[in-house]
Amino acid sequence: MTLEQIKMFVTVAQLGSISAAAKVLHKTQPAISIALKRLQDELKLELLHREQYRLSLTDAGQKLLRHFEFLLKQQVHIDAIAVHLASGLERKVELVYETISHSLPIFNAVSEVQQRFPLTEFYLSSESNLGAIKRLIEGKGDIAISPWIDRFYELADFDTLPFSRFEIITVIHKNALPLKEQVPRFVSEIDHLPLLKPQTVLFDLDLDGLFGYVAPSQVRTNDLWAQKSMLLSASGWGYIPKHLVENELATGELIQLNLEDINFDAKGESRIVKLANHNLGVTGLDLWKTLAKLSTAG
Repeated sequence: MTLEQIKMFVTVAQLGSISAAAKVLHKTQPAISIALKRLQDELKLELLHREQYRLSLTDAGQKLLRHFEFLLKQQVHIDAIAVHLASGLERKVELVYETISHSLPIFNAVSEVQQRFPLTEFYLSSESNLGAIKRLIEGKGDIAISPWIDRFYELADFDTLPFSRFEIITVIHKNALPLKEQVPRFVSEIDHLPLLKPQTVLFDLDLDGLFGYVAPSQVRTNDLWAQKSMLLSASGWGYIPKHLVENELATGELIQLNLEDINFDAKGESRIVKLANHNLGVTGLDLWKTLAKLSTAG
């Protein structure tokens, strides 16, 4: 059984006659008749029977038609993938992004590029605590979206572009307020509550030095969505990127704290990052440019 025989059978079944199929396939009627006979002999099944001047499918032919149509579609996909790879386009592109970064423009960029290169597989992975940079250095990603400090240039030779700005703020749930509807001004008013903060980040960054306060009671999470869930459960007070809780701030469920005795300034930028010696393919370069186009850093 060959794909050519299957194609002839499917065409005859769809058009209802050998003569019509012969015109479409640019074959002679005897050639198609011989191919169909061989197909039925190999399968030991009758697939077609004639009703006056039109061929119709037997029960077996009806059932196999769906499978044969699927096989032909798969063949088309295989041929397209082969052309795709032969032209030098990547089989896959890996994008790693930090959860602290604005995710909507990331998803929009991937969607836009995927429409232009539908046969490239896109692998998206989220990381926290600067894991995206680590994965890039380990060769486990093509492009990263990560918070950026110039110290990272000590780790590897990077190419970077601005992507977005972020601000980490201090918040507390309304149900965790020591005094109802009274927003604390000093850390001493809430230091009986656990401080919710990220676990130690990679590359030996000093979180306590960054945040300017060492709490007697702490709960450290390794994921920003877990951090947000803890805050929403009124389990304590803590730090969170502002863009992740804008809705909750607007409704008053979470309240931003401006504590006078904590020196807290955690604004920064996320960048599009790749290793300088890693040459992106056509699809990867298009994703790089699209991410830059959708940047909200300005």
